[in-house]
Amino acid sequence: MTNDSADHAYLKRAVDIAFDHMRSGEGKPFGAIVVRDGKPLAEGWNSVYASKDATAHAELMAIRRACKVIGSADLAGSTVYASGEPCPMCLGAMYLANVERCVYATTKEDAVRIGGTSHLLYPEFARPPGERSLPCIHLPIAEAQAAFDEFLATAR
Repeated sequence: MTNDSADHAYLKRAVDIAFDHMRSGEGKPFGAIVVRDGKPLAEGWNSVYASKDATAHAELMAIRRACKVIGSADLAGSTVYASGEPCPMCLGAMYLANVERCVYATTKEDAVRIGGTSHLLYPEFARPPGERSLPCIHLPIAEAQAAFDEFLATAR
């Protein structure tokens, strides 16, 4: 994290969000805020328990909301402030949304204290698909390629 006071203030807000929604029983203590051009676009919090959705992580929820606010899936120039180090899913979403940087307060190792397991996922991605603990089997079929071909033919 930088010593920038804005970074500290937004990170503190992410932590406040984590506390608020954890205390309401929505999910684990994670909060996030997406900021661009010095303005908050959206906030998110872990609502895995309340939503019964394993993907309802704070960063992902904040990214989804920010994209709706700006009417685009491109968050170029934005920063995600997160109370915890993003898991691989949330980190992937940041890359896909072109987030410029992420500032976080606690590490994936810190999350182990509350039952976090994301630290176990990083090595899985380095393994070949068939050797992961969740085997991923490539079974190519022509229809899938046809969908890609049609998309390319109609893309603007």
